[in-house]
Amino acid sequence: GDRDGRFLQRNFAIQVWIGRTLMHAGLRLFGARLEVEGAEVLHPGPILLFIRHASLGDTMLAFALVSERYRLMLRYVIKRQLIWDPTFDILGNRLPNRFARRGSSRSEDEIEAVAQLAENLGPMDGVLIYPEGTRFSPAKREQMIASLERRGLALEASWARSLHHVLLPKRGGPLALLATNARSPRPADVVFCAHAGFEGSATLADLWAGRMLDQTVRIQFWRVPFECIPTDPDAQMAWLYQEWRRVDAWVAGHGETDRAGIRTAP
Repeated sequence: GDRDGRFLQRNFAIQVWIGRTLMHAGLRLFGARLEVEGAEVLHPGPILLFIRHASLGDTMLAFALVSERYRLMLRYVIKRQLIWDPTFDILGNRLPNRFARRGSSRSEDEIEAVAQLAENLGPMDGVLIYPEGTRFSPAKREQMIASLERRGLALEASWARSLHHVLLPKRGGPLALLATNARSPRPADVVFCAHAGFEGSATLADLWAGRMLDQTVRIQFWRVPFECIPTDPDAQMAWLYQEWRRVDAWVAGHGETDRAGIRTAP
């Protein structure tokens, strides 16, 4: 009812305030700068927001750039490990979010629960998912390629090998969202978010080591209309790979320059 709606709105406002405050405080603390392009495509909703995952910092990004600016109430698909963060703990559990268990033996149940987040999305709603399912690292990239090869998934292994700064998106969660979305009376468009510069906050140890000092964080959004998304699951996976190649290429072109002015890969 109206009372439940007001309760959700209040909790959402608090969640946005905490997330935005943490992000801006972190940027100020490290003297980091934010450069954002394409944010106008975030509005109107509903949207499915597919974000690259490289750091602790990118979990705060959507609070400041999406929810605060456009008042979009995002439903998050995030790792259960983030439940320690007050932004996601009490408040996150009061809102329609899904805390996914990595490597869960109940993966079908997890995927179904993720798919349900795309139900009944209104013009001020969205779903945020990290399609890679985990934070990027070169070691995880190598592990993924080896795993795909062991399982005889030669095409997916070649896709994963072609990506150098991101991991190949998982099939389960993203495709489940797209399937639910396709059945919706108001299907959402998909917005992609590439970013570079958060790598200095990949872990708490990185932050303590000052690896975010004087960084420029660059962020790029682009939107794909629902009508342009394939309906067949295999075609959707190929489409998602092509969009993720665009993310990878963007990150390669926007990595930080070191103090000698030489561009370095993130």
